Amino acid sequence: MVKLEAYLKSHRIKPIHLVRESGYSRVHLLMVREGKIDPSRQCIAAITGALHRLSGERVKASDLFELDPEYPV
Repeated sequence: MVKLEAYLKSHRIKPIHLVRESGYSRVHLLMVREGKIDPSRQCIAAITGALHRLSGERVKASDLFELDPEYPV
């Protein structure tokens, strides 16, 4: 399970809420959640911001994704 999916489950956030708040399609986010595609920087920022708003907690990109230290977000 990728970190994003684990975060959604642990915070009881439904994927449809992430879709609505992030502005990304259900299919795109499903592929990111399943680890089938790597999200762009823009997508990471949108997901991180959306989850901050949905959870009311501070959320960092590293909480949601395995980030390459040589590829800062």
